[in-house]
Amino acid sequence: MGIKRFFFRMAVRTMESLFLRRRPSSLKSVFLSLDKVQEPDSVDVYTIAFNNAQVIELHNRYVAKYLKGNVTHIVIDNSSDALQAEKICEVCKSTNTPYLRLHKNRMGIFSGSYSHAAAVNWTYRHIVLSRQPFGFGFIDHDIFPVAPIDIASILHDKPVYGAKRVRGEAWYLSAIISFYRLDYLKGRRFDFMPVTVNGAYLDSGGSNWNNIYSTVDESDINVVSERTEPFRDGNQRHQDLIELFDDDKWVHTINGSYWKTIDVVKEDFIPDIISRFEAKEA
Repeated sequence: MGIKRFFFRMAVRTMESLFLRRRPSSLKSVFLSLDKVQEPDSVDVYTIAFNNAQVIELHNRYVAKYLKGNVTHIVIDNSSDALQAEKICEVCKSTNTPYLRLHKNRMGIFSGSYSHAAAVNWTYRHIVLSRQPFGFGFIDHDIFPVAPIDIASILHDKPVYGAKRVRGEAWYLSAIISFYRLDYLKGRRFDFMPVTVNGAYLDSGGSNWNNIYSTVDESDINVVSERTEPFRDGNQRHQDLIELFDDDKWVHTINGSYWKTIDVVKEDFIPDIISRFEAKEA
């Protein structure tokens, strides 16, 4: 590791450690219990929300409709826009979805991926480990289940489930969709921070290569199928394409926070996109 990379990593970890210190009790939340989950085969599904109340409203609706079993869907709000955060909170109240507003996340000075990763790591440390569900996972706010999915059954079969990303000699599960059986992680450090491995940059979730994936049997990982297709004329990833995972059971509309400037309002298309794949699954 070069000297610049060393000091960069030191700066990232120092700032993250300060972020991780904040306790849930000091933050705004609704409907959120930190008590240990008692239901068998319980699964916590966490969505890191960011600056788009309209997409969260749609997201909450389809998560409630299609994720089966003892599922608790929890929205962790990492928004930088205070007005959008208030709207997201109101959406969660109206859909009876547990919600927590994170404190100011300064990790975005490095990139959006570091901000997202810090939000995931905070959630794992303060919410997942407190609630102790059978399984848990993270999905992006712009991904939608369009067919019945029983995460607990999937995790009984294999303890890790999600979308795999390969970068050079390393690989990791993407923040878009990744689920874990909690007992499988015992003795392993869960860390979503990006990392560089032998010159290859691994995005959010990348540090789990060193901590988890490099030492596990790959047969324990249920890697979802994935493909892309256009939802309108054009072939630009962030404005014209959608991703489909696990035999088209999940639709990812991509760029839900509009971090990449595009010339389309995707929320205008989402209901029709979802309806198309719901009909396919029927």
